[in-house]
Amino acid sequence: MKPVNLLPASARPYVAAEGKPTGTYAVLAVLALLVVAAVVYVSTSNKITTRKGQIQTAQAEQAQAQQKAASLQSYGTYTQIASTRISTVASLAMGRIDYERLMRETARVLPAGVWLNSVDAEAGTGTTSPTTGATGAATGSGSPTVQMMGCAKSQDSVAATLVRLRAIHGSDDVNLNASSKPMGATGAGTAATGCGDGYSFDILVNLDASKVNGAGDYGSKVPSDLGGGS
Repeated sequence: MKPVNLLPASARPYVAAEGKPTGTYAVLAVLALLVVAAVVYVSTSNKITTRKGQIQTAQAEQAQAQQKAASLQSYGTYTQIASTRISTVASLAMGRIDYERLMRETARVLPAGVWLNSVDAEAGTGTTSPTTGATGAATGSGSPTVQMMGCAKSQDSVAATLVRLRAIHGSDDVNLNASSKPMGATGAGTAATGCGDGYSFDILVNLDASKVNGAGDYGSKVPSDLGGGS
């Protein structure tokens, strides 16, 4: 005979159900998935926060670098201006004529009885620079030129002056523009030229730019007989 439990269900002892507890395992699996998802979410959130911090740091460094570059740009501008000015000064120095040496050499080579009334020198830059009270301007524009106007006692002295001026250091060519004798010792021409009864001349000396405009004394050593150093 099968025993019968007469106790009510609420008073009966708990007896596990027969078979596999599939419901419990499913709940545990869901909980495990939730835990894994939470871990992944937290880890991803931390990485995103870290990356955002790195981006902000990089942006701040970039802003500082741009600000520093902007502050240093003025120095670059000043450097460029200084370089341009140095180049300009060097160019002017290369195109200059040493008037003191030119006059000293001219005084050494002029024949006796010949004197100058005016000297105009052009350094080949298109600007004429008179050294005395000039009555005319030099006509050269490429290579340096020197226009000399003066007086001589004879045409032979004028010819000798042309030859002597070729001895000036850097002289490339000497051209006679004009040579004439005033009409009458007391005429208007005499008063205009100041040459008395002698001959007035107009001579153009062409200088070699490689010697005159080079570095140092006329670009190369000036001979001692023309006032150069030893």
